[in-house]
Parts: sequence; structure tokens; C-alpha cells
Amino acid sequence: MSRLHRYSVAVVRTVFGAFFVFSGLNHIFAFWQPPVPHTAAGRAFMAGLEASGFVEPLVGVLFVYAGVALMAARLVPLALLLLAAPIVVIFGYHFVTEGRTLGPHLPLLAIYLLLAWEEREAWHAMFAARGKTADTEPAPLSPAF
Repeated sequence: MSRLHRYSVAVVRTVFGAFFVFSGLNHIFAFWQPPVPHTAAGRAFMAGLEASGFVEPLVGVLFVYAGVALMAARLVPLALLLLAAPIVVIFGYHFVTEGRTLGPHLPLLAIYLLLAWEEREAWHAMFAARGKTADTEPAPLSPAF
């Protein structure tokens, strides 16, 4: 991996983390109001999240933690794993509920996939099969068949 590649991934990861720190703090303290959804389904979805009373602060804490972890380059695979579900929800909200094919969800998804690809070595442990392999000896009390 070249030096330019390493530095560019670090810059993208830091900016992505800063975006989530800002967004998380906004979920907690509500200092910036996002635009009103364009469709009735979007307004109903956002009203449901706000009416629950715990989703907004929970998502805010999750975003702040993951953003700080991305900015500090510590536990990056864990931060990306924590952001996986919100990224899918953001993409689904903008693509399905708002009916937009182009919008803020595409760069967000693209950057997430780029960072997930850069951390692909960390995902092997999560998706590795833990079954019995041919080179292991059977347990002393295992059945013969």
C-alpha cells in the first residue's frame, strides 16, 4: 500500500468520523435542525423516532462513539460494525421513503464501503466457520460414527 493511499484513507476516515461526531452531538443536543422530510412517509418515520424518546439520544451516543473511534483510528472495525445498521437505515430512508435516487445517502454508503474494504482483514474472524476441521483430533468421548 502506497503512502498516498494510506494518507488518503486516513483523511477520509477522519472526515467520516467528524461527520458522525457532529451528527451524534446534534442528535443529543439538537443545535441544528435537518430539513423537513418531503413525503408523508418520511415525516411519519421521523415523528416515530422522535416520539420514542430514546432512539435519538441512543443513536447520538452511538454516532459520537463511532466517530471518535474513527477519528482516533482506534477500534475502527468495531466503529464500522456499530455504524453498519444506521448506514443501511439512512440509505433506505433516503432511497425508499424520500424516493431519491441521488442524494446524501450515496456518498455516505460509498465511503462506508471503502472504509469497510480497507478493514477487510478484521472481518475474517467474524465470518470464519468454527466447525470441526479435518486436522483436529476427535474428543475422547465423541461417538465413533
